[in-house]
Amino acid sequence: MRITLLSALALSLLGSLPACNDDGGADTDTAGDSDGDACSGPITDCRLADLSEEQQATYCETLLAAIDDEPGTQYTCDADGAYLTVTTSAECIANEVSQDCAITVGDLIDCYKAAKVDACAAFAEDGACGPVFSQGAACV
Repeated sequence: MRITLLSALALSLLGSLPACNDDGGADTDTAGDSDGDACSGPITDCRLADLSEEQQATYCETLLAAIDDEPGTQYTCDADGAYLTVTTSAECIANEVSQDCAITVGDLIDCYKAAKVDACAAFAEDGACGPVFSQGAACV
């Protein structure tokens, strides 16, 4: 269950992060309105819930580049059968999180990178994915 939730979150939530408004200004949508929901600052510090559509896309591309594995790749902990699956950029971008989601882009990237090296250690409560798993329910 954790893995399914994380997989959906990670590549859905992490999937689209261009860069957190380095220009210090607000984004403008097609109607010319200001998009006050975008994150500003380093993308890795941005909460998934705060990403603009453009940032969501950038985030997903950044995540996939950081983990450098093909979609469909699974990071599995053989001890308990838990796994995390790499999704496509499109699947990542399509995922939406609730405004209560406190998981950051950096949290997800760290989780995936750690799971790639040692899934069991990453999935442990005190592992890189622990904070993501513990906050995951607030994101869906």
